[in-house]
Amino acid sequence: MMDGRFAHVMWAFFIATTIVSAQAVQRDTLRTRQLTDSLRTYLKSQVVVTGTRNEVRLKDSPVRVEVIGKERISTTAMTDIGDLLREQAGIVITGAVRNGIQMNGLGPDYTLILIDGQPVVGRVAGVVDLSRISVGNVERVEVVKGPMSSMYGSDALAGVVNIITKRPANGFNGTVMVQGVTKGPLETRIEGGWGSDSLEISGFIDYKNQPQFSLPLDSISIPYAGFQDGTLHGKLQWKFAKGWTTRASLRLFGSETRGSFIESVAGQIAQNTGSVQQWDASGTVGAEYQSGRARLTMNAYGSSYNERYNFDSSQGAAGSIDDLLRRIGRLYAQYDVQLGAANRLTMGGEFLYDDIDGSRYRDSTGSHPFYRTYVGFAQWEGMPTDWISYVVSGRFDGNSAFGSALSPRLSVLWKPGENFRASGSIGTGFKAPDFRQLYVTFSNRLAGAGYDLIGAERLGNTLEPERSVSYDLGIRYEDGQRQLTDDLSLLYSAEIRAFRNDLRNLIEYYYVQTIDDRDVYSYRNIAQAFTQGFELSLRLALAIDNVGVFSALGGYQFLDAKDVQVLEAIDKGEAGTIDGLLTRDNYYGLWGRSQNSGSLRIQYDSPDHAWSTNIRFQFIGRYGDESLDKNGIVISDPPRKVLDRTDEFVSGYVVVNLAITRSFTFNEQRLLIGAGINNLLDEFHPTLVPGLVGRQVYVQGSLSF
Repeated sequence: MMDGRFAHVMWAFFIATTIVSAQAVQRDTLRTRQLTDSLRTYLKSQVVVTGTRNEVRLKDSPVRVEVIGKERISTTAMTDIGDLLREQAGIVITGAVRNGIQMNGLGPDYTLILIDGQPVVGRVAGVVDLSRISVGNVERVEVVKGPMSSMYGSDALAGVVNIITKRPANGFNGTVMVQGVTKGPLETRIEGGWGSDSLEISGFIDYKNQPQFSLPLDSISIPYAGFQDGTLHGKLQWKFAKGWTTRASLRLFGSETRGSFIESVAGQIAQNTGSVQQWDASGTVGAEYQSGRARLTMNAYGSSYNERYNFDSSQGAAGSIDDLLRRIGRLYAQYDVQLGAANRLTMGGEFLYDDIDGSRYRDSTGSHPFYRTYVGFAQWEGMPTDWISYVVSGRFDGNSAFGSALSPRLSVLWKPGENFRASGSIGTGFKAPDFRQLYVTFSNRLAGAGYDLIGAERLGNTLEPERSVSYDLGIRYEDGQRQLTDDLSLLYSAEIRAFRNDLRNLIEYYYVQTIDDRDVYSYRNIAQAFTQGFELSLRLALAIDNVGVFSALGGYQFLDAKDVQVLEAIDKGEAGTIDGLLTRDNYYGLWGRSQNSGSLRIQYDSPDHAWSTNIRFQFIGRYGDESLDKNGIVISDPPRKVLDRTDEFVSGYVVVNLAITRSFTFNEQRLLIGAGINNLLDEFHPTLVPGLVGRQVYVQGSLSF
């Protein structure tokens, strides 16, 4: 009897277990397929705004736009936009002076950084320091490579990076996050908002605190200053009447860095002690009216950036305190109208006031330099057939200091099928000399780094605006999908992109002469240079029912950047040093450019989104550093040191990052816990790559509601 009952119980248990297991498998299978389907839908319906200043589906935009989504942030230990962009193919973060972007072979001076379409001001040594911009409330980042002066004017010679912040979902929602990084900051973020069909209000607070620390290097110790900074960002959107929407935004940033500072000069470490304080305030108010297919947008924007150095060592005539004040005011209006089913006309104008003040920019009369710029622009988006679309745009800039500039651009997209896309563009760009290149007067008195930097205008030299003509051609296969078996599906996309930039009057930093044992530097135009290359990118997602999704995102860039004057001197037999005549074979191009670079991200996501883990590789190939030059001047007119020896290279390196996250969902709240290791291989080269501080371990936790 007992055996019979036990058998019945066991059969009942087996059947129940089988049913529960089958239901679990079905749930996991359903979740995996839902995750795969949502990825397909997301890729097909993504909308971008940066390429044309109007909303357009990413896959149908003639202006190629690359999108970095917020999902890359939530599963890593990124603290600022530089961390996010360094994993994007074709973008290199330069860290010699602040963290800036090198794109299409052009330095940080040439890339325009926007937050919600408005420019970020406060360049120091030509660099907008990306550490000032937290990733906390970022919805996505849109990247356009190639000159975009036809819509954005000066500073967009290499391209545009538009950081688009989050909008609140309907109802009340928010997130609290805490993250700690060894040899890095302890960070707290709070973001929240309330949304409805007519009103959206959101706010974001971020605070970081990093103590001072030092790292051993051979027989010396490298100090790293401690810092604390905070960001406050609030936004409002109100649809107050039929067709009318008003928007407002206020962003505040403050930072104080205190302790010992290091500066890498000629491969040596110079050190100073003191503090650096930064304040950044920017605000936007605007209104939009839409009636039928027509829309009018008006915005007023203002920003002020302050910076104060207070060092123990006196820096020449300026003393130990060095101030910088940069202000910008902008009035902007745009009108766009849909004409027919497939055409759109956009036109508008803006007024820009830009000035600078501080101890480096005061002249004998006490006045400070400023610009006024008047702008008119127009754009036509057309689609003569279902398989061809194009954008023609042009912009006229009238500058109070440099006269006028006209910047046209043509972009074409060919769609031979649902998945194939071929795009091409040709455009011109310009960049006016900035205040630093014209008017700066700066003395560095640190031991091992003594030099003077004098603006070209102060020396009586004329700088012409830089100009470029850019060509871009890309072929891509998008949204590919294949059902390999009943429980195994594959999503894939691939792209190859080739580019070339021909530049005239490129402005460079150069040695003038030596006075009182100090080297004097200034700025001059190079007659002609070019950057060219190609990029490869591949995205794969392998979905396995009741197992999860394995994905890989990889990219590679090959870059060739040369000074045309050096090439001409080589061909004439007029380029050489003590090593002999220079040939094209041993001329390796412009300083500070890696010929090879790339990134790879491999990730696993569980069917229920509870688990996620990834490993990320960033490869930077060797690049030339002028401080390592071994044989001096190679051509005399203009005097030029060039990269022509293998011992003038900084060795390439690979940064490997690991991350794992686990999320828990309860009562419509989501708790996420993460941990990982950045720079697993412990790369540390403070004299040549100051942005690397060796291996870092992090933990993080966030609660969303």
